[in-house]
Amino acid sequence: MLPTSSRVLRISTEMLPERERFSAFRDEFARRVLMMDVIDHSDGCPRIDVTFMPLGPTAVGTLVATPVEFIRDNQHVKNRSDGFVLQIVETGPIHFTHAGEERTYDPGWAHFVDQERPLRGFAPRHARITNVAVRVSALKTLVAHPEDLAGHAVQPGPALHLLDGYLRSLASLAEPLSSELAPIVGDHVLDLVAAALGPTAEGAEIVAKRGVKAGRLRAILAEITRGFSNPDFDLDKVAGTLGLSRRYVQQLLEETGKSFTEHLAELRLQRALAMLSDRRYLHLAIIDIAFAAGFGDVSHFNRVFRRRFGERPSDVRAITLEPK
Repeated sequence: MLPTSSRVLRISTEMLPERERFSAFRDEFARRVLMMDVIDHSDGCPRIDVTFMPLGPTAVGTLVATPVEFIRDNQHVKNRSDGFVLQIVETGPIHFTHAGEERTYDPGWAHFVDQERPLRGFAPRHARITNVAVRVSALKTLVAHPEDLAGHAVQPGPALHLLDGYLRSLASLAEPLSSELAPIVGDHVLDLVAAALGPTAEGAEIVAKRGVKAGRLRAILAEITRGFSNPDFDLDKVAGTLGLSRRYVQQLLEETGKSFTEHLAELRLQRALAMLSDRRYLHLAIIDIAFAAGFGDVSHFNRVFRRRFGERPSDVRAITLEPK
């Protein structure tokens, strides 16, 4: 699993000079980073697009390719760190050979891989795979002996459908996840992988508790998003609306790395910035925009705005006033 930020890493053969496009992708990325070899079966017109996004104990990514064959042999395996990968076939068929098992996978099915063992994957037609990498230590807290599942097929079912839908929603995000939120999302992905593979009784209990916790956190964040522009909005309103204790709401928010006050201020500041930068709001005075965003004190608004963005609200308004 690559130690990068939570931003999506994108690699494509289209980024490379046309004459050496495939060979450069194979030598500089597939062999050095993925620790795999790649063989073109596209009759000389290959295209391969790869994405990768780390999420705490997991990482998610996609592989989209013209007919191609990926091979990880014993030499490649020696250079890999431990980990498992659940490969969800989006477009197929794809033929996998791994851990003594051979099978052709149709769309909707998933293939479970132990990265410490050789692997061969062949897509005779255009292929798209969603990959979910998980750390061994993390998965073993939920699934007994996951190494014994290597090469096995995971058939379509509720857990796999939930995981696939969750990953699609992540892929549609316009902005990268914050460093505080990425591990929380990663835990949720881990839980869904475990549910698809079959957790132990203790693992199922952990998943259930964490799922309830994640659901409550999402509800809290949604409530803050709905009410932040109200100057009288406070923590007690969130707790009361959701039927939770004030302290419990604080504890869940602390796990995101930000307090209730910080979440509230960030939403208000982003709203004020958007309004100050939008010519449709030029008829509003800065004080009106501050109040519309939820600030009750203009002096406080000016201070926190400059601290957050490095400019005064009037500076942003002046840029917006400039002729286009």
